[in-house]
Amino acid sequence: MAPGPAGRMLLLDACCVLNFFATGRIEEILRTLKWRSAITAVVSGEAMWIYRGGDGEDARERDPVDVEPLAAIGLLEVLTPETDAETDDFVAFAALLDDGEAMTAALAMHRGAAIATDDRKARREISSRAPHITLLSTAELLYAWSRDAAVAPAILRQALRNVTSRAHFVPARQDLLRAWWDSATQHK
Repeated sequence: MAPGPAGRMLLLDACCVLNFFATGRIEEILRTLKWRSAITAVVSGEAMWIYRGGDGEDARERDPVDVEPLAAIGLLEVLTPETDAETDDFVAFAALLDDGEAMTAALAMHRGAAIATDDRKARREISSRAPHITLLSTAELLYAWSRDAAVAPAILRQALRNVTSRAHFVPARQDLLRAWWDSATQHK
C-alpha cells in the first residue's frame, strides 16, 4: 500500500475507527499516516465502544470511544453531507450498506477521498459503483504506520493483539497482509 498524498482525505468507517482505538495508539497512527483523516457523523455515532481486553475479569467490559479529543486537535475531522448530491448518493448506498458505510461512500465519492474499511460487502459495492475510490484496510494502514514510524516490534505486537482482543478483529485469511499480521503478533 502506498501512503496517501499529503492532504488527501481518508474516510474511516466504524470498524477501522474501532480497530485504531483498540490499538491504544490512535493518535500516533493518525499522525503518521499521510492522509487527512476523517469520519462521518454517522460513523461517529456507530463507533461507540471497544472491549477493555486483556486477561482480567473485566476483559469483556466496554470502554467508550470518544472522537472529540482527536477532532479538537485536528487529527480527525467529523463530516456531514454538504450537497444534495451527497445526500442522494447516501440514500442510494443506504439501500445496499449500513448507514455509516453508505455515508462514508457517498462523501468519498464527491470529495475525492479514499476509504478505510474491512467490510467485504462494503468493499464489493463501493468498488462496483465507484471504482475510482481507493479502498484501504486496517492491516494496510497499520502496516504503513509500523513501517513509516519504525514501530518497535514489541509495541507493534501489543497494538495488533489489542485490536484482536479489544475490537475482535483479525484480517481475513485471504488478506495479503495476514501473514505479516500473524508474524508480528507471535511471541518473540
